[in-house]
Amino acid sequence: MTTTIPFNLDELEYLSKEYKTPYYIYDGDKIKEHAKFYMNTFKKYFRNFKQFYAVKANPNPSILQLLDDCGMNFDCSSPDEINIVNMMNEHNNYKKIDIMYTSNYTSVEDLDHALQNNCIINLDDIDGFYNLLETPNFLKKHNNLSDLISFRYNPILNNNDVDIKSNNFAGNSTKFGMTYDRILEAYQLAQKHSIQRFGLHTMCVSNQLDITYWKDLLDNVFILVNELDKKFNIKVEFINIGGGIGIPYKPDEKNINLEELVKLIRLSFDDNIKKYNLDFEPHLYTECGRYITGQFGYLVSRCKSIKNTGSSIFYGLDANMSNLMRPGMYNAYHNISIPRLYNSINFTNSNVVGTLCENNDWFAKNRLLPIEIKKEDLFVIHDAGAHGFSMGFNYNSKLKSCELLKLNNYISCIRDRETFHNLFSNTLIYKQLKQLEILYICSVITFIIFFLFF
Repeated sequence: MTTTIPFNLDELEYLSKEYKTPYYIYDGDKIKEHAKFYMNTFKKYFRNFKQFYAVKANPNPSILQLLDDCGMNFDCSSPDEINIVNMMNEHNNYKKIDIMYTSNYTSVEDLDHALQNNCIINLDDIDGFYNLLETPNFLKKHNNLSDLISFRYNPILNNNDVDIKSNNFAGNSTKFGMTYDRILEAYQLAQKHSIQRFGLHTMCVSNQLDITYWKDLLDNVFILVNELDKKFNIKVEFINIGGGIGIPYKPDEKNINLEELVKLIRLSFDDNIKKYNLDFEPHLYTECGRYITGQFGYLVSRCKSIKNTGSSIFYGLDANMSNLMRPGMYNAYHNISIPRLYNSINFTNSNVVGTLCENNDWFAKNRLLPIEIKKEDLFVIHDAGAHGFSMGFNYNSKLKSCELLKLNNYISCIRDRETFHNLFSNTLIYKQLKQLEILYICSVITFIIFFLFF
């Protein structure tokens, strides 16, 4: 868990006046440092390793550009996430960036968009392949047998505990992936339609801090890899073990030792290849998002109201659940700092809430915070660099905050604050009012011209 922030109070106050609160700010230098460490550690043990950053975690193009500079590719879950990566391609003079398209319950139209953009297709279910068969671009490429198809496997694991129940994706009742029998059927179906190159994808948890999970996962995955080899002569080209590497949100949690994790994965590969006498080694891919950027983003907000009921104290911020929904949606923990009171030694149980007309609009319940907090104090919510801004919404017509990036000691705005115009310019009455404004202006101009010349 991060307990300090790379910004001092004067800096935050200046930014608050310049950009207003709430705002997101990212430590770009730390993101780059951490991303390079991640890539170097995996490539030390897996020469052909690839990381596909999960765009859904933080889709800001400036953040993605930093990760592209560090050698990462991208995992997309929607057509517009593909479009974001394409926008970066255009910005970089069409530099080659690999895209893994990992979606679920995917329409024919969305799959066709992925094919048009030369994505590696990663299918969540056998029905996805039936939809793929109906896409115009699959029919065009039918004779091109170099295309890779990947399927998502969902084994039942022994070691699968996570902090939030909805972060567990394993078992037959989850919405993701296929059971053993169903995925075998999917590979057979693809073979019958002349697909010859295959990958294998799996992800059964999110925010996992116990590294032994990955040994359990790979032991199960290699059972399938062996079956595909021996029964269908399918040499799986890559195993994408998904994301899921956790970060320490809570005070009693620690960062995983990445070197130990990668060594464990390397050992699991070696043991299973030997165990099943495989004459090939699949490449290793990951799609981490949270682990790459999560710890290096902060939501900065200002206290605007304080309610003391005698038994409870509530600090009302100008940020709310629409800025960061994880605490309200998952009861997730995020550390909170009060920069003005870093040296405080007096604490009391407090609640931190937002202004939505929604009972889940909380950032913290019964959290020990300094007793000297006043209105207009800045609050900094930690570990918001992944699944923070990207999960925002507009309930109560709240406008989304701006995003700032600190890189090389320079802070820039990488996304402007949302405006009323942004939110409502596509509505009928707004358009009609704008048309009336234009008509009025044209009438005034016509009158002035007529008065001057006639």
